[in-house]
Amino acid sequence: MTIEQLINKANEAYAKSDFDGAMGFLKEAGLQGSMNAALDYAYQLSSSKPKEAVQYLDSIPDSVRPIVHYHQLLIGYFGQVHSSDSEVVEKLLQLAKQGVIEASITLLAYAPVKSPEFEYVAKGLQQKSPNIYQQLQLNRFLSDGHTMLSGNEASELLKAHFESATRLDKKARNVIEDVMPIVVYEDVLSAFECHYLITKFSPMLEPSMVVDPITGKGRVDSVRTSYIATIVPQVADWITRKIDTSIALLTNTHVNQGEALSLLRYEAGQEYKPHYDALSVGQDAAIFQDGGQRVKTALVYLNTVEKGGCTVFPKLNLKVAPVQGSMLVFPNTDEQEKTILNSYHAGEKIIDENKWLVTKWIRKCTTNYGRFIYGN
Repeated sequence: MTIEQLINKANEAYAKSDFDGAMGFLKEAGLQGSMNAALDYAYQLSSSKPKEAVQYLDSIPDSVRPIVHYHQLLIGYFGQVHSSDSEVVEKLLQLAKQGVIEASITLLAYAPVKSPEFEYVAKGLQQKSPNIYQQLQLNRFLSDGHTMLSGNEASELLKAHFESATRLDKKARNVIEDVMPIVVYEDVLSAFECHYLITKFSPMLEPSMVVDPITGKGRVDSVRTSYIATIVPQVADWITRKIDTSIALLTNTHVNQGEALSLLRYEAGQEYKPHYDALSVGQDAAIFQDGGQRVKTALVYLNTVEKGGCTVFPKLNLKVAPVQGSMLVFPNTDEQEKTILNSYHAGEKIIDENKWLVTKWIRKCTTNYGRFIYGN
């Protein structure tokens, strides 16, 4: 069969929920020369067999292309195929020099803004792709001084950042502890990561919905007037996986328990009225099947809001103001999976500026998103 025929067969198999059959057709299409089919197959294989996924990409006709090497590196890094952070950084730097934009953006997500190593990577990206450099407004994240680093110096600094990324060394501040553990973690995301998420995923925004208790389906409602973009597996990248991992570490949960990240934007006058994030087994039965109860909520603020926009806990008379890069975490249920009444919360009305954040709802068990990206 031709590549086109194989891809059509894969789509037909998907429509019949024959996922194994679809995978077989994609695998063959990739071996015949379709890089997109090969990547689709490799990513679907990666959650259960990341080593095999990396090896498969070595066997396709496009295996020599730098962009394929980047995806191999991504799969290998999060699949723990690569044991050395030093090796990963060296390969990313090499790919960045070859013009792989994704490699440069990945390195920028690990480097502190306004640092010499951030500038080293950013200037390299400016030479390779001035349009992307401008779209990401990277000048905003450079220092006024000009400290020139050698490639070896930048490499060593970046390796140290990769090694520290998975350590629980973020500053935590307990907002309140005697009633329920509400915790704020500072500097979870850099200013660049916050800006990147807004820039990349804001075109996907659509009106937020609530679950209709009668139909079980989403509907627009005045209780929630924001805009939302769900970062589904098809658009998840290295940086969103990095965020998934950080949230799992800081909340002491497994990365596969998370729902997909959601980007949220609240404009002036918009709000999310008081509500619970915990699911009702009866009213939310369909949603409940995907991982069980929402045991925790994590909100990561992407910008600092001066007026309004606080996350409010009315029963506790508590407000948490949005601060760029910080993350608010609170439980929704107790050990018996009963809704914690004090978890009743709201997104305060915005006064005169947009509020941006990403939300991660964490379930009791593995979610469909978690299984697809990270396996069981």
